[in-house]
Formats: sequence, structure tokens, C-alpha cells
Amino acid sequence: MNNKYNVHIMNTNSKKLLKLELELLNKIQNVENLTQRIISKELNVALGMANTLIKRLVKKGFLKLKQAPMKRYLYYLTPKGMLEKTKLTREYLESSLQFYSNSRKEYESFFKEINAKNYKYIILAGSSELAEIAILAGVNSGISVNYVYSPNYKKKSFSGIKIINNLNKKKFNHINTCFLLTELERPIDTFEYLKSYKIYKPKFLMMDSR
Repeated sequence: MNNKYNVHIMNTNSKKLLKLELELLNKIQNVENLTQRIISKELNVALGMANTLIKRLVKKGFLKLKQAPMKRYLYYLTPKGMLEKTKLTREYLESSLQFYSNSRKEYESFFKEINAKNYKYIILAGSSELAEIAILAGVNSGISVNYVYSPNYKKKSFSGIKIINNLNKKKFNHINTCFLLTELERPIDTFEYLKSYKIYKPKFLMMDSR
């Protein structure tokens, strides 16, 4: 590994490096046939920096590579890399000074749209810190959340809102029910499970391909 770029990484702000690694994993997960040159362009970093980041993640077992024509390499996420992406997403969100303000505003925009559609049931999908922010956004928007869906949450309520562990018991109508994604640990799994319903997913969870 080039010492020049080792020094560069060591001197890079840790939050910026965290964001770069997260963006790299997200790009590789969502876009097929990414070469190192394309990754460099997408992340807006030097080719050497992209090479260093990729090597770090390959060494950790988060990425694998396969050879392509013209002596190129293509990259894909390993199962370990997918778990790391979830972990990095959480770490990045929690470290961002603008996270609370930005996420609250995005949930408020969801509630504005929801209000216009007159859903009977508004359910938060996940009992994380995001659920607390979404509940506050609902209060600010004059809209009440009906339930919090969280299969493994042991208590009967979350911030004063009734918990649902099993959706099948309630048999919600797909037409008059919507969900707001507030899961941090497994947002993709939660989204996939609920995608037959209308589900609002925040941009900051970096799930644009879904």
C-alpha cells in the first residue's frame, strides 16, 4: 500500500473517512460493475485514495473483487460487508451534528404528505432513536402516530405509543395503512418485510435503490 496515501488517511478527519467508507460500501452495493476509476469519480476522491479505501475494506473482508476484461477489477459486498455498512450507517448518523435537525425535518415532510392522504393508521417501523425523532416530528406536524412496530421490543409502549410485535394479529389494510422507517439496526430487512405497504424511508439511511 502506498505510504503517501497511508499518511493521507491517518491525517483525514475520522468522520470524513467514516463517510467515505460508508459511501463506498453503499455505491458498491447499489451499482453493478463499478471499477476503481468509476468509484474514484463517484466519491470525488483521487484514484490513489479510492485504491487505498478499497484495499482497506478488502483486507477487512467487507469487499471481494473479481477480474474483468482489460485488466480491470470489479467489486462486490460480502455478507460481512453488508453488516459493516449497517454499523457504519449508525455510527455516521449518531456522529453528525446535523443529524437530529435534518432527520426531524425529513420526517416532518413525510407527515405533511401523509396528512394529505388521510391514512387511518400511521405506524413507525423500528424502536430506535429515529422513532423518538419521528414521534416529535409528528407532534410538530399535528399528527399522531398510532403504533410502533418492533418485533423484539419487550415493553408494551415506546415513548407513550403502543408497541406491535406481530402485524398479523392486527391485519392492517394495505390501502389505509402507512409506515415510516425508523429502524437503525436492520433497516433493509425491515423495509423488505414491509414493502407491500406504503413505507416512507428517509434519504439519510442511504437506501435509494429500494
